[in-house]
Amino acid sequence: MKTTSATPEQQDKLYAGLQSFLGPVVGGAIKEIAAVADFELSSEASRPFVEFIHWINTRPAFIARWRADPVAENRDYPRFMTVADGARSAYAAACYHLGRLKEIEASVNDVLSRYDFTNQFPPNSVAAIGRMRQLDFEYHAFVLAYRRCLDYLAWGLSAYFNQRQNSYRKLAKTLISARPIAVAQALKLVYDCHSKKFEFVMGDERGKSIRDRIGHSEFVQAATINVGANGHRFVGGGEKLRLADPTDERALSEILKGRTLDLHECISDFLDSFRSSVVEYETINP
Repeated sequence: MKTTSATPEQQDKLYAGLQSFLGPVVGGAIKEIAAVADFELSSEASRPFVEFIHWINTRPAFIARWRADPVAENRDYPRFMTVADGARSAYAAACYHLGRLKEIEASVNDVLSRYDFTNQFPPNSVAAIGRMRQLDFEYHAFVLAYRRCLDYLAWGLSAYFNQRQNSYRKLAKTLISARPIAVAQALKLVYDCHSKKFEFVMGDERGKSIRDRIGHSEFVQAATINVGANGHRFVGGGEKLRLADPTDERALSEILKGRTLDLHECISDFLDSFRSSVVEYETINP
């Protein structure tokens, strides 16, 4: 049996097929439920996962060995496929929460743009106003989904090496001693290339990353609204808007979009490097 991974376009065809097969009542209900409750990544965002699954369906040697052994098929194959299904779902969750965060941010900016604060405050003075709990909630969800995606990636890839590593932060140590060496070294290069980008969800010092603070010790705000004679702006929060770098005028959603692109690039590099290194290894060691 092959694993499947549908793009949004394929999903549309699937719903059309379901309506033809199941009839307009059941098929129509499924399509409407998807419209209000489902979420699909774009074709480009889905590409690394789709290509990876297409390759898995060609049955590389390690997959053929697992499929020939009922124990390995039940134990190793589902865990390995967390690379494609679990990581993809977690990445989709991060994208969903980013989308909601962007909507809230835009709505708040729209409200604030209708008020003239210039005569309410002396020059160079500001006040913090309003609460944006929905923005905080979406920011928390984004950060946790982001970390979850990386941990799922580690959990799935470690299955290939007969390891059980569910922490991305510890994946590098696992890869140092993993076999086959050629595949492990290829993945270690990817890990090292991207590691600095993910300090906000897994810093070297336990408990200090934004993810650790949100998950264990602190309600981290997404941002605070400052209003004054010069208008309004979002400041502070987990990303230290306009505090870490006063010249950085990016919106919170822009910063998190950059983080999402970093994650997508990392996933793509891992899946591409794994595939190419395994193909090379299996060619030399049939």
